[in-house]
Amino acid sequence: MKTFKDLWVKEPTMCIAVVQTVIALAVAFGLSISATQTGAILAVLTAVGGLAIRSQVSSVAAMKQLKGELSE
Repeated sequence: MKTFKDLWVKEPTMCIAVVQTVIALAVAFGLSISATQTGAILAVLTAVGGLAIRSQVSSVAAMKQLKGELSE
C-alpha cells in the first residue's frame, strides 16, 4: 500500500483536494472552528498545494529554451 508521501509526490492535487474535503466535511458535521479559521486553513493548503504542483511542471517556453528552439 502506498504511503501518503508516495501519493503526495505523484498526485499533490488529489491530496490537497482530499484534505480540503475532509476539513469541509468535519466543519459541516460539527467541528467547532469559525468560518474565518476554515478559510485560512483552506487558503494555506491551496498555497502549499500550488507550490507542490508547480514544482512538478515545466513551462513550454523553458523547455524550448533548453532545447535551443528559442533565441533570446
